[in-house]
Amino acid sequence: MPLPAENSAFPPAPFDVAYASYAENEAWYLGDLKKLGEIYSQNGAKRQATHLRGGAPHRGGLMGGVSRMFWGRPLPQGQESRRLHIPAPADLAMLAADYGFAEPPTVALPAKVSTDTTTSTKIDTIRPEQVRLDLIANSDAVKATWNEMGELKSVFGACAVITEWDRDVAEHPWLRSVAADSIIPEWRGAKLSALTLWTAYPDPDNANVVYRHLQRHEAGRIVNRLYKGTGAKIGSIVPLQTIPQTEYLAQITSEGQDEGTLLTGIERLTASYNINMPSREWRKLGDLRYAGRSDFAGILPLFDQLDETWTAWSRAIRLSRARITAPSAFLTSNGPGQASTFDEDREVFTGLDRPIGDSETGSGLDFFQPDIPVEQYEATAYALYREILRAAGYSPSAWGEYGNQVKTATEVQDREKASERTRDKKALYDKAAISEQASVALEIDGLLSPGQGGGRFDLPSVSFPAVSQSDPLRDAQVIGLLDGAAAITTDTKVRTAHPDWDDTRVRQEVEGILADRRPAADPASPSF
Repeated sequence: MPLPAENSAFPPAPFDVAYASYAENEAWYLGDLKKLGEIYSQNGAKRQATHLRGGAPHRGGLMGGVSRMFWGRPLPQGQESRRLHIPAPADLAMLAADYGFAEPPTVALPAKVSTDTTTSTKIDTIRPEQVRLDLIANSDAVKATWNEMGELKSVFGACAVITEWDRDVAEHPWLRSVAADSIIPEWRGAKLSALTLWTAYPDPDNANVVYRHLQRHEAGRIVNRLYKGTGAKIGSIVPLQTIPQTEYLAQITSEGQDEGTLLTGIERLTASYNINMPSREWRKLGDLRYAGRSDFAGILPLFDQLDETWTAWSRAIRLSRARITAPSAFLTSNGPGQASTFDEDREVFTGLDRPIGDSETGSGLDFFQPDIPVEQYEATAYALYREILRAAGYSPSAWGEYGNQVKTATEVQDREKASERTRDKKALYDKAAISEQASVALEIDGLLSPGQGGGRFDLPSVSFPAVSQSDPLRDAQVIGLLDGAAAITTDTKVRTAHPDWDDTRVRQEVEGILADRRPAADPASPSF
């Protein structure tokens, strides 16, 4: 679809369906309890309810079950909310980022190998284009970007990888990620044909007005437009100079183009779509079938049940505080005509209309404290945690395990296999998007800074470490076994032991190791 028509609904169909899901996932991710209550309240549950009973929505059957989730149940009138939220959704998103990008990928062009004519030794030559690529795709800044992308992909199901440049800000292009709840992709077959980013800027002087900056990435050009509308309508196009956030875009318009249109000088898109996993729910819904799947898909009720369990556990603790029943005479009187009162944190507060000596202890005071079923609550919470991880494709040990059972290293590694498999599957999509935009950025760099090394080359490779977080002891054991079998080179040993080192640092270490292994000269041997 092109840029939306003026005064049309936003987001446009069919992405209004996706954006409703994004809003629900975001509320869980942020722990926005007010928003969760609104989503799952009676109004939010109307689409699920089949009938009302006692003013509450129900679904199916003769009587039906309550259709609202825990966070949608209304509070009794006058009662303060004591519901609690466990940030399991945010923890799951962070876990996905940790597995995917705690050990960041390396983006590299094929090395050029030359031969030293005097020693016949093959030498890796550092290509100038690789130096530029390192600035674009291997810097600490972009590694932080990948971590952000891993977390947002987990929540929303996809992110876009965007190539950007501004000579007033940096002397080379850079890559950034944008979550799916701020983009509208367009497909031709299964291939991305265009992608629109949007950012909302509420009018500080009018709460009913929203400015939206839309940036459409097409092959060969980027189109910027500013709309003035409302919460549900895109409104009309206004000049980019209308708000300060987009004013600079009018100044970089390419010659002969409409305001805000920039010709990129290349034939490729400056945006790539990077899904988390393939969609299940939307696989038959046109353009949404390529929108990607969130790690939250299908497990929101488990988040809800976990919060209900935690709230019930907290309530049990609150109600089990030690109490002493006492005659009314033991309580604090508020004066004639005023009832006696008590502080709920006081141990003695229950007034009984009985003689002081009429109690089990004979003193007029009786002690009362109910038991707390800690084991049942803990087992329930742990079972929910386990199912959340399993449904998202991670090992039960990813968040730690209860119990004091000692496991061998082999058992621990076996339990981690599910997490590593999920990481490997997600990495396939990451590799494609990162490689494509790293290549695009390098080509743009060749146009912005001729002669520095940038330009159009083959797609670079994107290499992830073999495991997300390797065990140094296990790595040393593996290296030792392979070395004993003469099945590993010194270069590979160094790279395995130090995956964060660049080629120069690895080469220096290899040369140092080989120098240490050379036999020392025999002082008794003649020097001539």
